[in-house]
Amino acid sequence: MSGTGKSTLAREVASALNGHTLSMEKYSLSPNGLSFEQREKLNYDEPEIIDVELLEKHIVNYANGDDVEAPIYDFANHLRVTGQSEHIQAGSLLIVEGILALHFPELRAHFDLSIYLEAPADVCFHRRQVRDITERQRSLELIRWQYENTVMPAARRYVLASKRFADIVMDCRPDVVSLEAQLKDAILQRRARAAVV
Repeated sequence: MSGTGKSTLAREVASALNGHTLSMEKYSLSPNGLSFEQREKLNYDEPEIIDVELLEKHIVNYANGDDVEAPIYDFANHLRVTGQSEHIQAGSLLIVEGILALHFPELRAHFDLSIYLEAPADVCFHRRQVRDITERQRSLELIRWQYENTVMPAARRYVLASKRFADIVMDCRPDVVSLEAQLKDAILQRRARAAVV
């Protein structure tokens, strides 16, 4: 669910284990033909907004040992940055994070370990509000409108339903350090089991 701390946790764990992250939000399609006001009102929590084909291609490339040129997304303007990308060097760990990460069967097929993070709605809203104000220059009015009209309906329709595909469900209320330790442990255990097979 939006605001559980997925992005922060994924970055911290990937960094600690010499891996990388791909954020699904950066794979949002770029509705260039729409005005800013129209783009602002789009539902960015709907599956149709994600460029799943490109994301899957990048996951496969990374798994095959190839570097990836991930999109850069301008969240303030709701557009991909044209002509620029983030170079991600291939390695032994890739964390794909996003509220719809477990929604798409074509993506789930590539995951060695699927983790669902959950927290109460009020905690999620507070975290999202802080992020959207500080990182995405959004007004409190827009944040509330999005949460009520797009975030929560999409969460009920897609995100909560995808929980059943998770290997592990984690409560995100504890502090980040504890969560990071739990997640690192889960990944290392999965690696150890894979090495034995």
